Amino acid sequence: METSVEPGKRLAYEDRGTGFPIVFIHGLTFSQETWRPIMDRLVDRYRCVAVDLPGHGESAGLPRSMEEVAQQIHRAITDLGIERPVIVGHSYGAMLATFYGGQMPVAGVVNVEQPLLIGPVIGMSQQMEPMLRGPNFAAAFEPIRRSIGVEMLPEPLRSSTQATQTVRQDLVVAYWYEVGRLSPEEMQAMVDEVTGKITVPYLAIFGHQLAEEDRAYLQEHLPALQLEEWSDYGHMVHLMESNRFAKRMARFIESLS
Repeated sequence: METSVEPGKRLAYEDRGTGFPIVFIHGLTFSQETWRPIMDRLVDRYRCVAVDLPGHGESAGLPRSMEEVAQQIHRAITDLGIERPVIVGHSYGAMLATFYGGQMPVAGVVNVEQPLLIGPVIGMSQQMEPMLRGPNFAAAFEPIRRSIGVEMLPEPLRSSTQATQTVRQDLVVAYWYEVGRLSPEEMQAMVDEVTGKITVPYLAIFGHQLAEEDRAYLQEHLPALQLEEWSDYGHMVHLMESNRFAKRMARFIESLS
């Protein structure tokens, strides 16, 4: 196992195992450690690299744009001598993985619990902006925190996952509002452009039944889509079903050769 961090310049990461490379990107407010239960199940066959996004875990600073974050991830990957990984993201990390997959060389993309029809969500988040920027941030964010579903995880996984989470106002605001001041229409157009460039296999796993419009969007925009809906497992589906998820990852990678 190798870890690295260069404050303010490079993303911190954990590098374990050998073989075909997989790069893991965590969700907002979490860290690379969230992926440890999955990596533990894969490192005997694959090289697993998990990064800390800016402002998370051991990575310093806050993001200035999605482009900047994608470039930081790319720099970390190329510094490790990795050229075409499978890139895996959860929640906001899955949006970054999708963005990365549309711009950088990858063998495949795995999206865990991130719909790509995001215009309505952006509109809702912008309506919440005054509350999240204000003095009552904790109360405003609490329904969002609960919706993530960490409490659904069994012990001791629940406690270990909660230990990876840091809910800070500056962090949430930076990722939701400072990363590209775009309208819902502009943000959706950017996602449309990125997904239109992804031709590699794209595995999307959701812990709930998708709305028809979200399902149709994925099917229309991703020609090599593999879509699975694991009902009733919630937003942390990859941890709720760690063994199943790791096995699905292995099958996905094996299908690329």
